[in-house]
Amino acid sequence: EPAPVRGRRCRVARAAVGLLVGAGAVCGLASLRAPGAASVDDEHVMSAASAAVQTSEDHGEKPDGQLRCGRIEQDTEYMGHHIEYINKVPSPELCCAKCQENPKCRVWVWGSWKGDKRHYQTCTLRTLPKYTQRINKVHRRGIVSGAPFNWDQPHSLFCFALARPGTYEVGLLKLQYKKQWSIFGCDEFQVVSNETWHFGPGVVTSPIVSNLHCEVGGEFRTALNNDIFITVWNRIVDDGRWEYNDWTVKVDPDTVFFPARLKVAVDFHPDTYNGLYLNNCKLGLHGPLEVLSSRAVSRWHEGIGNCHHHFNTVCSGPCRWGEDMFLSQCLEKVVHVQRIDDWNLLSEPHCESHDWHACDNRKVAFHPFKSEGAYAGCMEKADFGALPVIA
Repeated sequence: EPAPVRGRRCRVARAAVGLLVGAGAVCGLASLRAPGAASVDDEHVMSAASAAVQTSEDHGEKPDGQLRCGRIEQDTEYMGHHIEYINKVPSPELCCAKCQENPKCRVWVWGSWKGDKRHYQTCTLRTLPKYTQRINKVHRRGIVSGAPFNWDQPHSLFCFALARPGTYEVGLLKLQYKKQWSIFGCDEFQVVSNETWHFGPGVVTSPIVSNLHCEVGGEFRTALNNDIFITVWNRIVDDGRWEYNDWTVKVDPDTVFFPARLKVAVDFHPDTYNGLYLNNCKLGLHGPLEVLSSRAVSRWHEGIGNCHHHFNTVCSGPCRWGEDMFLSQCLEKVVHVQRIDDWNLLSEPHCESHDWHACDNRKVAFHPFKSEGAYAGCMEKADFGALPVIA
């Protein structure tokens, strides 16, 4: 292995351990694991560090417009249920892009051998049963297969964002896509909007019916955007990408977010029977970064109606909350999803952080940075998400 690469791996491995040690110091190691779980030993720490190293290296910057495919294998057929055949697809990369655009597509198959007239340059999109964690495959000459995203990796993150057309959010998301930052560094990602537009190969927004406008009000003078995000969550759940990933992460476009750091954090939080969510602020869950386990998403979506009924009764009408308040109250008090406090997740002024703008305090995310220049500046100050190094 070349010395520069080997040196970088060592620095990042030390960095991962540093983040874990920092998490223990701030939260207490007991709060970083489920009740009854084994203690955090050196082997566990190094396992999380290794996963973070791999995530960091897998998601480096790529040129604008270059296809980012999860995995491609030659002379291999990935098994699954057929959902679509597409003829005259000239390359396996384009077949992968077709699969990425279809949320039901989990694997794809493409014919590369001219002697096989039936399968040559035919792209087959296939799905798999919900909650599948392993891809079955067989050797087959002349067949190329792949996965559109790395959804089958340990502690996989499915990340999504809502984009409002005609706002600074579009520019921020295009920058993030170009650099493969924020949600585009997750194992799988999705952008929701009320308009359909392309970022690049395989990346197209998922449309919802909403004008995306809301008033500001309520006790905390926040955006009363709960109805908007209920619509967003309905689209996310219906598309089903979350069902194949361990964690679902909602990220605001103006949040500087580092998936590799989040992977270190969630390694300490195995999912529970009713699911769990990570609380990112001592004042309560704040919306720039929302992290839910797979089971928590299921409980949340199934319980939205009951939550509306419960809180309309409590408040004698609509509670006039923002979406983050409604989400956390619903999860904790109605559908009984476990809350885990983790103060390493978010640094922002509304959560009593005085150094959020410095972007160098080891957090998973920083908010808000509403211009492309400010966003890129925070990325640079944070060493582009490199995990903190211990001396």
